[in-house]
Amino acid sequence: MALKKSWHFAVPSEISLVHQLSKKFQLSSLVASILIRRGYSSEESVQSFLYPQLSELRDPYEMRNMKEGVDMLKQAILSQNRIVILGDYDVDGITATAMAMMFLKSCGSQNCDYFIPNRFEHGYGLTQASAEVLKKMNPELVITVDNGITASEEVQYLHQNGIKTLITDHHLAETSLIPDGIVINPNHPECNYPFKGISGCGVVLKLLMAMRKAFREIDFWSDKRPEPNLKSYLDLTALGTVADVVPLIDENRLLVHHGLKVMNSHPRFGIQALSQLKNVSLIDSQTLGFQFGPLLNAAGRMQNASLGVELLLCQELETAKTIAGHLNQANIERRETESQMMEIAVEKAASLQHKYGLVIQSPHFHEGIIGIIAARLVERFYKPALVCAKNGNHYKCSARSIPGFHIKEALQKCADSLEKYGGHAGAAGCTLEHSRFNEFVESFETACREQIPSISQAQVTIEETLPIESIDWNLIEQLEQLQPFGEANPIPLFSIPAPQQSFQILKDKHIKWNIPGKEIIGWNLAESFSDSIPKTLAVELGINEFMGQRKIQMIIQEYQ
Repeated sequence: MALKKSWHFAVPSEISLVHQLSKKFQLSSLVASILIRRGYSSEESVQSFLYPQLSELRDPYEMRNMKEGVDMLKQAILSQNRIVILGDYDVDGITATAMAMMFLKSCGSQNCDYFIPNRFEHGYGLTQASAEVLKKMNPELVITVDNGITASEEVQYLHQNGIKTLITDHHLAETSLIPDGIVINPNHPECNYPFKGISGCGVVLKLLMAMRKAFREIDFWSDKRPEPNLKSYLDLTALGTVADVVPLIDENRLLVHHGLKVMNSHPRFGIQALSQLKNVSLIDSQTLGFQFGPLLNAAGRMQNASLGVELLLCQELETAKTIAGHLNQANIERRETESQMMEIAVEKAASLQHKYGLVIQSPHFHEGIIGIIAARLVERFYKPALVCAKNGNHYKCSARSIPGFHIKEALQKCADSLEKYGGHAGAAGCTLEHSRFNEFVESFETACREQIPSISQAQVTIEETLPIESIDWNLIEQLEQLQPFGEANPIPLFSIPAPQQSFQILKDKHIKWNIPGKEIIGWNLAESFSDSIPKTLAVELGINEFMGQRKIQMIIQEYQ
């Protein structure tokens, strides 16, 4: 059970501004208020938010080293050099790898391949182990996607062996670890690209946009080698962006908005297979984050992430369905292992509740699942959590954080105890020797103690209190305009009075109230509501379509 949060009611927006936007965009005052609270208060910003246009994408050449990267890759393609894509085993890396391979094939590259490291054998990204594999693949150029920003030694090793590198990444980096050569990363200290939140597959899309334009300028495209329609790549960009939990604002919102349109109107065989497996009729950001994403991630967690790339590149539906079945089996195995690990993790974390941060390890922890466990612990205890699995003489650790605490900066303060670390504000990872574990735990706790006292307890924002009878289809349709929902653009929550009549119990664990044309659902709340019904519910508003019938659905997220 996740930690119950305190309720924070949103501050009302300025009435005159609400009226102005409501009139201009034919919005209800409620939806206009939500937009204003989320930082969209000008007519220009609201126009861009509600109706994102692909023409608003920034020029790829605003990214540092983009021209140099294009020149290098263009020459490699024209010379028919052997090119190998080095991907990552998460969804962002899988989608970026598939996009890069698709583009190389469209350019007529006859000698290209990809390699996704196995997290257990090679570790994350461009490690010495993966560099050895790359060397045996005999490339003239290696392109990293969603990794490589900290691989200074490994890039030097490849260069010494006559292998050129083009690094594309989006992770934060320490200046001392940044590789020599061409590095395209909006988060590079010397990169002035204005939007830093773009995903790894988003960076790759920018590279491909610049490459397509560069080839257009030399009349490379022809009837026999048609110019690729990069709009058809947006489905993969959307999938990687949502799954990587980057903020769905600015260019990310634009890419996901149009990517979902592509995915629903012209789904590739791999997406069709996933949709059939999950019985999905309309794909939205929730589908990507909670259904498709976990399936693709399961390959890298439990087996071989190359399965995900194979699925996305698949040219036959039946083959795609077979691969999707393998991914589903890996996900079932992942859930079973996760459940066992979570029991151990909760017991250990409960004994550390006096700590500011949670650092736990167990010989029973599976390295592919520690990130999920860390996230679950944050939900339950509202503390930064770092979960460690043994890997030879080392611990591989995955960290998740709470709002306001920069987990990667915390690891930076512990650098003396670590062999390697990296990540973002909310999620990070590191490697350390067994002998340094206690030392690391102490330094991490110190880093947490220095900052966490200033952070308030877990909160949930309630947009407004609504009578149930005021929730109608007009409101639902207007709220749908705020899609896609995700990081930095969460699904709005509303407070409603709980019906005091009895509810149905579904499958011995869920509850449901039926109201004419509407329903209120509480997943896994049957036991909590068995003694008494709470007075107030915090709910998400949406649509339930089943057997040709549509109902307004209110899903309980919190209660008081």
